[in-house]
Amino acid sequence: VDNPELYFQTKLYTGNGGTQSITLDGSENMQPDWVWIKSRNNSGVNGNHFVQDSVRGATKSIITNITAAEFTQTNMVTSFDSDGFSLGNEDEFNRSGTTFVSWNWKAGGSASSNSNGSITSTVSANTTSGFSVGTYTGNGSAGATVGHGLGVTPKCFIVKRRNTAAQWNVYHESLGNTGAMYLNDNGTFNTVTGFWNNTSPNSNTFTLGTDAAGNGSSDTYVFYAFADTGNKFFKAGSYTGNGQAGTSSPFVYLGFKPAFLIIKNTADTHGWSMTDNKRN
Repeated sequence: VDNPELYFQTKLYTGNGGTQSITLDGSENMQPDWVWIKSRNNSGVNGNHFVQDSVRGATKSIITNITAAEFTQTNMVTSFDSDGFSLGNEDEFNRSGTTFVSWNWKAGGSASSNSNGSITSTVSANTTSGFSVGTYTGNGSAGATVGHGLGVTPKCFIVKRRNTAAQWNVYHESLGNTGAMYLNDNGTFNTVTGFWNNTSPNSNTFTLGTDAAGNGSSDTYVFYAFADTGNKFFKAGSYTGNGQAGTSSPFVYLGFKPAFLIIKNTADTHGWSMTDNKRN
């Protein structure tokens, strides 16, 4: 990837309490397929993490720090634009004087049907950057598979039930296929066979167990998948801390300078740390 701003950009903005169009700052225009928005100077309800994507539609949002179901709100994100997104007057997204951060990913634009798995999915995939967004309906069967559209094996993916409350299940290669982390809480690794049926993903699909958070019969789901395509855009890894700072701290080699970084302590109850190249 010669210019990663074609596929991911962080954008900081200040709410105006009305409506506004947010234009991304990068050197290239990018129409996002996944927008993650968080208030920077508000906590409580107005400090939730909200995600919207082009597969479900701009007005459908889910909150990543709680288990609540998807909801529709027409005055939050109103559209994904050619170089950003537009907002309505909802406080959580556009409160006057409030500062916000948005993380924006480009997938494949228009979604299409994917029948690689035993469950048909609807997927928007970018095989250059290794990122896809998809939806599917569960069947409750252990060993069911879902096509992710990337053509290479994802290192990490996130699954959320849409139609009712459920945990945000996070698969990470370094933790294996016997369980998941929950994006919505600070807990440690959860060993549950029902998440991925103790089966690792492959270049076409990921596997589900019978846990209702990922494969309840007739329940609806969204997933976000990330793969290392060798194009120096995405890496997933792990390290062991040593309690030291500065040059004595662990160094994690990626092969490129990251624009966005998520870290989670998997052994203790600490929060998810999210860092980007627009906030110091």
